[in-house]
Amino acid sequence: MLVLAPAMAAASERSNTLLLTVAAPEAEAERLEAVTRELLARLSMQVEMRRVDRIDVREMRQALGPAQAYFARVWIALSEPGRARLYLEHGASDRVLVREVTGDANNPELMREELGHILQTAVEGLKAGEEIGAPRSDALKDVAAENAVVETPAEMKAPKRAAAPPPAAAEQKRDGALHFGPRYELSWLGDGRFEDGPGAVFQLALPVGLELSTYYRRPLKVVGEPVGVRLQTWSLRGLLTLQVWSAQRSAIRLGAGGGADLVHVSPIADAAGTAELSRASWQKLALARLQGSYARRVFRFIDAEFSLGLDLDFNGTRYVFRGASSELRVLDPLPVRPFLSLGATVP
Repeated sequence: MLVLAPAMAAASERSNTLLLTVAAPEAEAERLEAVTRELLARLSMQVEMRRVDRIDVREMRQALGPAQAYFARVWIALSEPGRARLYLEHGASDRVLVREVTGDANNPELMREELGHILQTAVEGLKAGEEIGAPRSDALKDVAAENAVVETPAEMKAPKRAAAPPPAAAEQKRDGALHFGPRYELSWLGDGRFEDGPGAVFQLALPVGLELSTYYRRPLKVVGEPVGVRLQTWSLRGLLTLQVWSAQRSAIRLGAGGGADLVHVSPIADAAGTAELSRASWQKLALARLQGSYARRVFRFIDAEFSLGLDLDFNGTRYVFRGASSELRVLDPLPVRPFLSLGATVP
């Protein structure tokens, strides 16, 4: 068992690994690898990349043995500017997917993204038990003869330039982790009363990330006898977030944290005006927040988001009218306040 353990561990790791072979200049291959890693990480897949000057079709015709089996092998060749060919082999089913991709030769970023999404969709389908492509012999029968290769053109084999941006920087520019957008939130206070209003959110959208939000609440007026109250609230929240599920164009995050409400409290006398009112004042309330969010990519750079959660008020907040011998409740907010919010974010 001691002898077999390392081999078993390696085989288990390969079962969640995609072997990516890219025929492209070094800088372009690294950028394509970064796109692929980001998208497949959402499916808990690892990427092992190798760069070659040409792709030998004979390699695709030969299936790997069980000891060498990856979840899938992928070959991508940039045959000419603005064109690429992708082969995906699923070893468990012995099927191969072949895709031709064309794009704007002056904007290779779009082609990298399209290739990455093709891989993400294919892997997601394979993990769900779907069949993709065609049997190996059928898929490769129209491919060039065994001694032929799909080569990287000479004009694309340019030396690596010192000024080329690193892959991480290129990917951040493509679809950054920093997101910002508007929100509208509705919070249930109890006693049939709501607080609602617009706001904005700033996100660090990583597997373990951060979310900061601020809201303006529309004035809430509670009429009572002999006195009522008018509340004007500004809210600030800060959450640590954890991405617990993702698929193509969608993600679910959980968040936990806290924040504060700054409330302007203005007493209101009834029509008779028999009560003596205190002055308006600002109150600061500390709250905790638990939140779940669903995000869906609706346009190229816009995510629609829907959030549900709870605000937890440990302050025992109550708004009361104190008479000479008694105390009259004006508003008694719930200590646990459900809320929902709708909005969008852009990188």
